[in-house]
Amino acid sequence: MLARFVEQDKEIKKLFYQKIKEKEEREKQKHLDKISEGFLGWLLEPIADVAYTWRRISEKEQGSSGENSVGWALHLWLPGNAVVINDLVLEVEPDEFIQFDHLGLNINGIFVLETKSWDGAFLGTKDKWRMKQGNKWVEVQSPTKQNERHVKLFKKWLEENLPDLHERVKDHIYPIVIFKRAKWVKAKDCSMPVVIGGMEAVGEIRKVKGENISEEDINLIIEAVRNAKPLDHDEWKKKHSKEKERGGERYQVTTGKTSNGKMYVRIVGTKEDAQKVAEEYKNQNYTISEIRQDKKDKNVWFFYYC
Repeated sequence: MLARFVEQDKEIKKLFYQKIKEKEEREKQKHLDKISEGFLGWLLEPIADVAYTWRRISEKEQGSSGENSVGWALHLWLPGNAVVINDLVLEVEPDEFIQFDHLGLNINGIFVLETKSWDGAFLGTKDKWRMKQGNKWVEVQSPTKQNERHVKLFKKWLEENLPDLHERVKDHIYPIVIFKRAKWVKAKDCSMPVVIGGMEAVGEIRKVKGENISEEDINLIIEAVRNAKPLDHDEWKKKHSKEKERGGERYQVTTGKTSNGKMYVRIVGTKEDAQKVAEEYKNQNYTISEIRQDKKDKNVWFFYYC
């Protein structure tokens, strides 16, 4: 019996991709604005526009062929009670999207799979990755760090949308990186398994033993992700502008993202309040920057997290 395919609602997915497109356009415009402000910006801006657009299209095309073949391998070789969701999109915070290549659900765990259709030779050491170019090894984006981020954001999404279930499943979410077309891959001391092809991914999934997640919880996740809509940003900000008790006083916590993509937490209160909030984020396995005081408003503190 084959694993079951489940699809995200197509109309909802269109809305997600429209929002992602709008976000990419804003990022591209910021990129072009910086170039246009520089020396000979008027000459370089059209070239940069074409290069940026081509790079985005190329990245998407390179990913799709590998993702399809991996999805079919999961469908064919995972057990019949497993569920495979391909090309899943969720919005965790305003303009903070997770784009899963594959999400595998089975009673032994939840598997977050990132597929790379990169050609060539790759070497990963402690989540730092390099690619062989001629006689040199050149640093590339880390697929293991990228997928680690996916897991963190997915746990945050579960905590927000299915808080009781999150507590039951949070320790049974497993990331795997799949290289589909690479000629040579070596991973040493990385934070997750790195495999070549869908069959090796199935082998890693089967290594996880035990009935760790109930079928009822799997069905709850399926229902939630299939119908998850893009966020209403105004409503989200109202909900997450928290006021917490501090003796007889209150402090306010908001989250957001800078123009260059760094996620931050802003606290209106004392440094002790900010330290307390930072500790909460550390307990959720986030990496925290130092706590800084706003230069203009001495009652405001902030830190970055990832």
